[in-house]
Amino acid sequence: MGEQKVSIVDTIILAIVSFTLITISIILNISLVFAFIGAVIFTSIILLRKGYGIGTLINIMFEGIKGCRSVFIIIILMGATISTWLSSGVVPSIIYYGFNYVKGYNFVVVAFIFTLMMSYVMGTAVGTISTVGIAMLAIGKGLMIPTPVLLGAVISGAFIADKIAPISSLNNLTLEITGTDYIDYVKSASKTLIPTIALSAIIYYIFGNVYKGGGDMGKVYEYQKLINSSMVVSPYLLLFPLLVIVLAFLGIKASYNMTIGVICTSVVTVLVQKVNILTLVKSILWGYKSGTGMVELDSLVSGGGIVQMLEVVLIIMGSVALSSLFENGNLLKPLIDGLFKEKDSRFSLIAKTSLLSCLLTAATCDQTVGIIIPVKVALEKFEKRNIDKSILARTVADTGTIVAPLMPWNVNAVIIYSIIGVSAIQYAPFAVLCFLNPIVMLTGEFISFSRLKTTSESVA
Repeated sequence: MGEQKVSIVDTIILAIVSFTLITISIILNISLVFAFIGAVIFTSIILLRKGYGIGTLINIMFEGIKGCRSVFIIIILMGATISTWLSSGVVPSIIYYGFNYVKGYNFVVVAFIFTLMMSYVMGTAVGTISTVGIAMLAIGKGLMIPTPVLLGAVISGAFIADKIAPISSLNNLTLEITGTDYIDYVKSASKTLIPTIALSAIIYYIFGNVYKGGGDMGKVYEYQKLINSSMVVSPYLLLFPLLVIVLAFLGIKASYNMTIGVICTSVVTVLVQKVNILTLVKSILWGYKSGTGMVELDSLVSGGGIVQMLEVVLIIMGSVALSSLFENGNLLKPLIDGLFKEKDSRFSLIAKTSLLSCLLTAATCDQTVGIIIPVKVALEKFEKRNIDKSILARTVADTGTIVAPLMPWNVNAVIIYSIIGVSAIQYAPFAVLCFLNPIVMLTGEFISFSRLKTTSESVA
């Protein structure tokens, strides 16, 4: 039996079932692994009934998962990186010295801007959150700033990487598939990004003023004393984050950069912190356990571990398998065919491309699909209307790419939860830049469209 056409009804049913399973998992606090397994099985059944062979479907999922193997390696390395940055004293040193310099400052704004700059250089949002972000959150905890508020600021700054960092894999994917030069893209993206950053900074300044000076400095001093007495703290340990930044700036692949970082901080853990190799290996596998003697502080400077990240890898495998079935099974085609019209105006085309990018990022739990498919669908339409390719690149980066961490079921949100222990439901209202960016971009386009329309009517 040949493959039959998938209808819009099939697509809607699959979307409803998938979202229902994911929602139930989140509400009942059940691993998303089971939700994705259920969604993959249900989708496979629909495609089997449409004439797809079981071997074909398995191959589609296998190829999709194989194509993401570098992502899995980075996630595993992330678990090891967090452990060794903690055990070597790198993160505790950042926290220790950070307390000395943030007193009296609006730390919410400081965390946003500092994370933004670091992520632009490092080229990875989750990599920035798992290193610098952890230190920012620990400092904020000492200053009595609610974790969801500060995490929202950190995420806003960190996801600049996926949108515009020169060595970001997602940014380079966007440039490659749209055929856009980086400099041209930066010029175009700056028109929406700079106002978004400015508005976000103002909002974080307001948030930060609420908590400025509200910290218990006695607790801060106690934190510093316990950190200093439990391990070696030195400004020289701050050279390791600098090393990571330099390597990223030189264009070293994230996986190689993280491996070098793990090796170097492991050596420091053994030679400087006097931790035996067996204990080091255990912390890399199962996570670092701090022993300052203060439960609250130990919870801040403990974590990581490869084993903890294995569930994240399984969740991502499930989301990749599901998105591969959706894409290669033509399950998205009915939605796409019904969305775009020949008479779409410039604003309508950009708005619909934005909507499609967001929907695909939401449906497949992955930013990659939210970039590739909208560009493939809209590129020819943009060219027919003489709309520059850099605007298409900006459109998907301002929407599907940047909104990803706001969705609790998204791969990025799952990784953040596994690292920080705070869900997207808690931090999303404070991840201001991530939801402001699409609004700023579409508002700007609407204003331009309205002015052009008014001018045309006046001439007529």
